[in-house]
Amino acid sequence: MIPQPATTTPATEAIGGNAGTDPTQFAQKGHQHPRLTSTTYATLDSSGQATVTFSRTFVNKPGLNLTETDATTATQPLVLRGLAWIRDGNGLYTGVTIQGQRAQMLPTINPLSGTIALLSGLITGVNAVFAQLTGYNIFGGNASGATVSVIAIARSDVSAS
Repeated sequence: MIPQPATTTPATEAIGGNAGTDPTQFAQKGHQHPRLTSTTYATLDSSGQATVTFSRTFVNKPGLNLTETDATTATQPLVLRGLAWIRDGNGLYTGVTIQGQRAQMLPTINPLSGTIALLSGLITGVNAVFAQLTGYNIFGGNASGATVSVIAIARSDVSAS
């Protein structure tokens, strides 16, 4: 029997691969395996958030890789996280809402100067330092306008289809 070309979409990748089971069919020239990833870009809004639509859907919650792009050396680092998954009516994962929080420098605290003769003066100075740092949000910098690469990857511990 002469092998015939397969007419079905190739299967997604498998852990360890798979040689196949049908010796009567072969892959045709130009066949393509389904994409396992979605790579998109987003720009954070004034609240430091963006909603991203994936370029494909995922049956299971995908892995996420969030990276700031086009950063300058003058900006502080950006911490990124996924806030909420977006799912369609069939329960497929179609996107994610992300948030970026920019680090910021600690406030300038004037050092105590001169000779501190009394212990109470030292305590007052230390209390002033604590007052400036109490409740300080180190990630309260402005993340608006930051561009983020959003990569969603199908999980390898469950079927991708």
